[in-house]
Amino acid sequence: MTIHRLRALAAVAALTPALLTAAASTGTPAAAAAAGAGAGATRAFPHHSHYLHDDQTWGGYAVTGGTYTSASSSWTVPALDCAATPDSSVSPWIGIDGFNSQTVEQIGFDQDCTNGVAGYYPWVEMYPADSIYFTKTVKAGDQITAAVSVSGTSFTLTESDATQHWTKTYHESGSYQLSSAEAIVEDLGDGIGPVADFGSISFTDVAFNGSPLESAGTLNSTDLSRGNTQLTDNSRPSGGGYTINWLQS
Repeated sequence: MTIHRLRALAAVAALTPALLTAAASTGTPAAAAAAGAGAGATRAFPHHSHYLHDDQTWGGYAVTGGTYTSASSSWTVPALDCAATPDSSVSPWIGIDGFNSQTVEQIGFDQDCTNGVAGYYPWVEMYPADSIYFTKTVKAGDQITAAVSVSGTSFTLTESDATQHWTKTYHESGSYQLSSAEAIVEDLGDGIGPVADFGSISFTDVAFNGSPLESAGTLNSTDLSRGNTQLTDNSRPSGGGYTINWLQS
């Protein structure tokens, strides 16, 4: 059931020089992948099937019960405790689909501990297509805003770091179910790997179709878990936001 996704470096390696040249000249996602290959080469936690499935790789909230054409939220990048989890990962993101469908249109970043060193790596993805990493600086304490919207078959996915003063926007296209919207923290890898100790992340100003999280549809809470062991815990939504807390790896 697991569908493997390759990181940006693998995606670039699969492209011929001619295709890379064409991508660079047109500003397509492939060009962005090529530009981010240097950062992608250091990644140790490849993404796998991103939609919610039996492995319980999601923690946070999804809403269902309507057709969702926009999702947005803000949060503060946490400082990872890599002493507790020296080789681990976790990824906060905003998206549409994935809770009750097998596609996800999403934007966020990886928070990885590699040999005890923390790193933050922003990406955009129209799963099941490969993720595209982009070379922008993200640090603990930064103020992040992310949004996904769709009109017809045209998607706009945007991530901003107000602290580092950058914004990245992607324009993609496709026909999808639009059956859910999410503000999620996800474990990366095949099954449940070690979850980087992120302490807590507070998603604020969560809006789906312009409505606050708690009033945008049927509210679905999910926790990262390994078998019967719960790894994260969600606060009750309030004022269009919630906090997800790390419990154990």
